[in-house]
Amino acid sequence: MADALTLPHLLEFTFDSLTVVAGAVVLLLALRVAPTLKLFAHRRALWISIGAAALIVVSQAVEVWADFSRLSTLKDAVGDCAELLAVCTLGLALRLMGRAEKEEVSFLRKAANVDDLTGLRSRSYFRRAAARRMELFRRNGLPLACAVLDVDDFKSYNDRYGHGSGDRALRCVGRVLRESARADDLVARYGGEEFVVLMGGDVEDAIKVAERVRERVQLESVTGDEISLDSSLTVSVGVAPLTEDTLSLEELVEAADVELYRAKRTGKNRVAAVGRR
Repeated sequence: MADALTLPHLLEFTFDSLTVVAGAVVLLLALRVAPTLKLFAHRRALWISIGAAALIVVSQAVEVWADFSRLSTLKDAVGDCAELLAVCTLGLALRLMGRAEKEEVSFLRKAANVDDLTGLRSRSYFRRAAARRMELFRRNGLPLACAVLDVDDFKSYNDRYGHGSGDRALRCVGRVLRESARADDLVARYGGEEFVVLMGGDVEDAIKVAERVRERVQLESVTGDEISLDSSLTVSVGVAPLTEDTLSLEELVEAADVELYRAKRTGKNRVAAVGRR
C-alpha cells in the first residue's frame, strides 16, 4: 500500500487511523463516566457529546477506508458532513450544560438562603439582607426594630419527646411567624430554637407583632394542624430598636437577645423590650 500512496497521503492515512483509535478510547471512557453524573441535564449533554464524538470517529474511519480505496471525493464529502453535524451537536451539548449549570447554581443559592426545616430564611441570608435594610433605614431616618424569639424549655421538650417532635414544634413556630409577621418583615431561623424578625416601625409596633406571635404559638401548638405535638409550646421574645448608638447588625441582635433573656428570667412566655419594664 505504501507504494500506491505518496508520502503526504501516507501521513494523512496514518493520522486518520490514529484518530479513529484515540476517539474509540475516549468514547469508551465517556460511556463509563456518563452513568455516574448526578444531574440529568449533564448526562444528556454528555450523551449528545458522545454522539458527536462517535460521528467524528465514524467519519474518520470512512476517510481511512476512502484513503485506502483512493475515493477522495467520497472522503471529502463524508468529512465535511461529519464536521458540520459534530459542530452542531457539540453546540447543543454546551447549551444544555450551561442551562444545567444555571439550574444547579440557582438550587444551591436557594438552599443557602432557606432553612430546610421551617422554610424561613436562613441565618446567612438574614445577616446579608438585614445589614442592607438596616443601612437603608438609618440613611432615611426611619424607625427599625429587631425581635429575637426563643422556644421556652426546648431542650427539655426535645429530650422528653424526641427530635422528631422537636422538629414538628419548630415547624409550628416557623409557620406562626410566617403568618403573623407583616409582608415587609424579614423573618429567619437564627439557629436551633431561636428565630429573629427585623421589622420597620418603632418598639411599640414591634411589641405588637411579638405579642401576636407569642399568643398564636401558644394557641397553635394545641389546636393547630401540626401533626401530634406532644405538649403545648410557649416562646419568649426580646425586642430592641435601632438607635444612633447601634453601630452594627450584631449589636442590634445582641440588644434584642439581652431583652430575650430578661423575658426568660422573669417567667418566660412573655415579651421584653428596651425601655419597657
